Amino acid sequence: MPLAQKAIKQKIKSVGNIKKITKTMEMVSISKMRRAVEHALSSRAYSHYALELLVNLSKDKNVSNPLMVAGKSDKELIVIIASNKGLCGGYHTNIFKALNIYVKKNISKGLGEGNETKVVTIGKYAEKISKKLNLAVFAGFNNFSEFSTIEQTKELSDLIRKEYIEGGYKSVKILFTEFLKSTTYKPVLREIFPISVETIKNILEISDESSALNVNENSLVDYKFEPDLNEILESILPGLVDVVIYQTLAEAFASEHSARMFAMKNAGDSATTILDALMLSYNHARQDGITRELSEIVAGAEALNVN
Repeated sequence: MPLAQKAIKQKIKSVGNIKKITKTMEMVSISKMRRAVEHALSSRAYSHYALELLVNLSKDKNVSNPLMVAGKSDKELIVIIASNKGLCGGYHTNIFKALNIYVKKNISKGLGEGNETKVVTIGKYAEKISKKLNLAVFAGFNNFSEFSTIEQTKELSDLIRKEYIEGGYKSVKILFTEFLKSTTYKPVLREIFPISVETIKNILEISDESSALNVNENSLVDYKFEPDLNEILESILPGLVDVVIYQTLAEAFASEHSARMFAMKNAGDSATTILDALMLSYNHARQDGITRELSEIVAGAEALNVN
């Protein structure tokens, strides 16, 4: 019985250590999630006014830009945002399912094949997801985090923009996990290029109607632009794309940390349940040992009395 008590005590110690680790990881994820949310919200003011200007400029039929025109081929580029780390519950599983559904749905149109659809991966798990679905990886980034600034993520947006203009892609889509609130997030696949008012609105506006962007549509026909509208658009669109990429990354990281927070919380709750069961087993084993020792003492005393 002492051996059983010792084994149970070792298990209690191991589970207790795991509980401490999961609790620490939960608290770290909460902190990182808040930081990612703050980053996403901090760029909304610029996004709002840039989108408002784009809405008003797009009314002019003479305005055109390569980023607003779809390519003539059937090629498609998909940006997949996942994580470099695990232990975040069903976060990566949900991303895989969303992409798998899209590939199966569009494979009859020639999409999803390696020579037609290419992907840009963000995070090591995005690369694994792409390999499982046999999608050709065009480029990969594993250095982004919730601490990344818009200047650092600009490398990604510049690559996507250049590839779209030079590669003749029909469209560029981004797959990321939209952060709705601390308890709710979902994977979404949204179009970036060709740029239109609706595509930008879909990405920049969050699902909460009370926080959605309200774009004022004003007529700019009475204004004179220098040098001209097209050059102004060339200046606005790259910055707007930079903000879109930055915000999708921020929302993806917020969702990742939210998923990890709940995964660690569930792991901690499970550890507590296991600890309670182990403590009960330990007390039973200890009580059995005490009862056995008492029985042996009583039996020995009776044997002496008989003699």
